[in-house]
Amino acid sequence: MEQCRASFRLSLHRQEKEGRLVSLYIPAYQGRVTVSLNGVFLATSDWEQSETDSWSTSPLLVPLPDPLLQPGTNDLRILLTSSGAKFGFLGRVAVGPDVLLRADYDRRTFLFSTLPRLIDGWEIAMGVGMLIMWIARPRERIFLLVGAMLLSQALTSLPAILGDVLGERILLLANHARFVSTSLILPLACLFVGRRPPVPIRVFLLLPAAVAASLTTLPLEIHQWLLFGIFTPIGVLNVLAAALVLSWAAFKDRNGEALPLLGAFLLTLILATHDLMNLLSGVNDVGIPLSRFAAPLLLTTFSAVFMWRFAVTMNMLDRFNSRLKREVAATEEALLRSFERERIPARAATLEAERVRLMSDLHDGIAGQLVSTLALCELREVGPAEVAGTVGAALADLRLIVASLDDYGEDLGVMLALFRERIEQQVAAHGVELVWRTGTLPDLKGLHPGAALAIFRILQEAATNALRHSGSAELRFEAAPSPVAGRGVRQRLGDRGRGGAADRPGSHGMGNMRRRADGLGATLTILSDASGTTVTLDLPARLPPAAPSPTAFLAEVR
Repeated sequence: MEQCRASFRLSLHRQEKEGRLVSLYIPAYQGRVTVSLNGVFLATSDWEQSETDSWSTSPLLVPLPDPLLQPGTNDLRILLTSSGAKFGFLGRVAVGPDVLLRADYDRRTFLFSTLPRLIDGWEIAMGVGMLIMWIARPRERIFLLVGAMLLSQALTSLPAILGDVLGERILLLANHARFVSTSLILPLACLFVGRRPPVPIRVFLLLPAAVAASLTTLPLEIHQWLLFGIFTPIGVLNVLAAALVLSWAAFKDRNGEALPLLGAFLLTLILATHDLMNLLSGVNDVGIPLSRFAAPLLLTTFSAVFMWRFAVTMNMLDRFNSRLKREVAATEEALLRSFERERIPARAATLEAERVRLMSDLHDGIAGQLVSTLALCELREVGPAEVAGTVGAALADLRLIVASLDDYGEDLGVMLALFRERIEQQVAAHGVELVWRTGTLPDLKGLHPGAALAIFRILQEAATNALRHSGSAELRFEAAPSPVAGRGVRQRLGDRGRGGAADRPGSHGMGNMRRRADGLGATLTILSDASGTTVTLDLPARLPPAAPSPTAFLAEVR
């Protein structure tokens, strides 16, 4: 790669040793600087920055060793070397007491070396944060563009951070990474104001791709001509177009967020134009590339706007949450009032249904028993024992009705235990032994008082028939999970009597048992032969809900 050299000679006259440190101060330069005193090498700018870091303006302070300073004239030489697509530049230099020069050196070192590194860290952190936001919300392409711009801008600092470790070609490519951010300015401005970019975003990446291809494949002279004659003007036009989009949004669409960005873009354009003119002319009295400060300015503006948007969004969410809480509270209150209005007639309907059921049970059971008792009392030839038996049957039926009103939940075992307590006295009074076997029973879904009474009456009727007609000395009861598919519990009541159980004229016992089993959705099986009679009741896994008909029952009573 072709190099340009320029040698500067300074004559430093010293009368006698002063006893204080004297230094050479170079505030601004571009390229590689080598300093020698009286033919002795002192320092090189490679110690401070890479030669490929054409955008860095770190100052150089070279102490002049006292043993090398001779009384009289001293020869101080500065060799400036430049190569690649940049011009060499050496600003004003100063030689004097180190204590006087170091204050300005420290100030410029902070501004042009330390501060840019801090900004690079800020750009990297924000760039990674924007990419994470884009990964979380891939439809928000503005986060992808901002992240790519910030990271590409930070990439240009590789020469200043790593020096010449990676090689000159790679560092030059890193220097040209700023064309990525330049090319993405226009689509970023369009997305920021809610407009579609004029062409797909990948088309804008052709500019940095062309710059990289030119740097790596073409001769240096052709690359320099393309860089300053085509690529850079295209980048400037891109910034101008972005400024135009923001101007239209700020003034035509009254977009307040576009105003600070428009100012930042215009200032960036001014700084870039200033540096471009300096590069093309090759003359610069200051030697400071002002566009170095454009990225921090743009970054700060974008950060402020995004933070403002975030704050506005959070305020909107807070207001929305407050309104939503009020609406939810009002809706809950309205629902509670509505439920309360619906609960009152529902409660009344439930009470009415239970009243009608009890009336029906009393009418079917106790009322008939009392009528029979009254008829027996009117017949003078009937003895007290028969009347007492009829009254006892009515009392047993009343006890069944009362027992059915208990809350058994879905536990059939508790209900059967209560039935056993009721039936044991009756069985013992007839001199019959009760054999009771129950295993672990599954829950009986939908068990309600009406269903409990129906089960009680089926079992009561089967037990009464066995005690009256079988002549058996033993009554067996078993309850276990039903082996029939779709059934829940099987109950079986049997004897070892004479059998012969069948429907008889004028008797409704077995018919009532079947009717009650059908109402439960259960299967009733009666087997009777010479070995005895067995009544089997297979209950469903879920009982049907109670659905009494008050109107039909009252009509029947009337």
